Amino acid sequence: MTAAFSEIYAARSLPAGANVQPVKCRLRNWWQNREVAQLAKDFYGDAEGSHATPSEVAVTQFAYPDTIKSAPLDPPVAPWGEFADAADYRSNFPDGRIGSNPGLATPEAGRRLYDAAVAALTKDYLGWVAA
Repeated sequence: MTAAFSEIYAARSLPAGANVQPVKCRLRNWWQNREVAQLAKDFYGDAEGSHATPSEVAVTQFAYPDTIKSAPLDPPVAPWGEFADAADYRSNFPDGRIGSNPGLATPEAGRRLYDAAVAALTKDYLGWVAA
């Protein structure tokens, strides 16, 4: 996304005689705010992890309740670790989880996470465009 933003900036500002209004781009993910982070910590503690998290699964369950599935998780909380490339990732984290227990997810928690994200992102956006 950062590269795409740079291309947009360049295309709008580098041509000779360019006289266009400036544009500002910024990416924010739904989980990138204090409110959602606190809810995830309250709901899942150390089992939130960093990939295939219960908060991600809960928001998906809220959005698509008719598609909820479950699978055995062994161990319940996946291990932490690093990886170098896709093959190394698949080798170290065969089920995709890093430090997480998505089995803790519920659509009810997803609703609360979603509502917190919408409120926080709306506030962030309005503050950003007003600056």
